[in-house]
Amino acid sequence: MRRSVGIPRGFLRYGVLKLLSLRPMSGSELMESIEKRTGWRPSPGSIYPLLARLREDGFIEEVEPEERDLRRFVLTKKGEELLKEYERRKVLMRKFHSIRRMWLKILMGMNEDLYRSSVRLFESIERITPYLREENADEVSEKVCSILAKAAEDLERLRKSLEANRG
Repeated sequence: MRRSVGIPRGFLRYGVLKLLSLRPMSGSELMESIEKRTGWRPSPGSIYPLLARLREDGFIEEVEPEERDLRRFVLTKKGEELLKEYERRKVLMRKFHSIRRMWLKILMGMNEDLYRSSVRLFESIERITPYLREENADEVSEKVCSILAKAAEDLERLRKSLEANRG
């Protein structure tokens, strides 16, 4: 069985559980939501067998349809516990770190200092994310956006300067 390079094993299962913890969704809604959030769209051949397995294993259940011919699913208590276990063990986070290292060091060709600086940025964002989920997180969110926008502007200015010097 072949998979896309860079999509960690277990990502789809975790992503589906996470999205279904937010609201009832159909297979097509799950595919759209994953694509919107990640830029990667899972195929129907991945989503629908996964939904069937999750249902069979008691992690999700079908809800009464509001629309004819549209099957939506929600997490069961067992599914909520599995999601909590994934998040407690930070399973996907470890996989993400290994993919990030490969992307930054190998594909981007970064030297060690630049790599470490990039990792510090990613890790800082990861560590502040829980505060962005809290009630009344608007002020923190605005500060984070401002910091990231400033960094992006500085990097863009540097790129333009390098292009001007090259040209």
